[in-house]
Amino acid sequence: MRNLFKQNFITKILAEALLQVLILIPFAILFLKDKTKVNFQRLLIFVLCYVVYQLCLVFPKINSTFDFITSSWNWDGKVYGIIFGILSYFTFNKYFIENDFFTFRQNKDGFKKAKIGAILVVLISTVIWFLLGNQKFDLETLAFQISVPGIDEEIMFRGILLGLLSTALKDNFSIFGNPSVLITAVLFGFMHALTLDKGFSIDFDAVYFIQTGFAGYIWGWITIKSRSILLAILSHNFSNFFGTLSTMIK
Repeated sequence: MRNLFKQNFITKILAEALLQVLILIPFAILFLKDKTKVNFQRLLIFVLCYVVYQLCLVFPKINSTFDFITSSWNWDGKVYGIIFGILSYFTFNKYFIENDFFTFRQNKDGFKKAKIGAILVVLISTVIWFLLGNQKFDLETLAFQISVPGIDEEIMFRGILLGLLSTALKDNFSIFGNPSVLITAVLFGFMHALTLDKGFSIDFDAVYFIQTGFAGYIWGWITIKSRSILLAILSHNFSNFFGTLSTMIK
């Protein structure tokens, strides 16, 4: 019975991840710079990295042996997500060497705008969370929000996934701006808001999608401007921290 539950859970996670990412692949193909073999390889790596990353996040639920931290927060899964992100970088960075954002060095030309964008996301997130949320004060929750979510999600989304797409896709397209930033932002929104229930029916939270997709777009824009994921990581973690804190003190 337990094995059947695990199999169903794994199937649901795989189906969910594939649904989220494959919706966007036709748009990625549409915006390709050139329909070359290496660009299609980049898209394949994009899909594989995202799906395996989603499995890493729930790995402690799949195998309790790897569930080291007893908590209501997914500390273990986030750590496995970070480890997978780092391994993915060293495995696949040759595919996005032109857009390698894994650096502390900031692009001087875009740093000022990126810094302003990073601060604005923190302020906007704090206000939105204050208006929409309400929870009891909890130190572990604050510790979690100031640390791992921004690291693991920015490594994967703005480091690996944006790096791959920025190398394969056109830089700008009409009113859509940078298609790589847009696609990774939509995927980021899908990860948080587009899910499958136990019966594999689709659940979609439009408000949460807009909230996370908008933040994801700004963090992608920040990364492109600064040529580094550092500001995105800091902005992400501080947005989570101050947003959560605001719901505890209102």
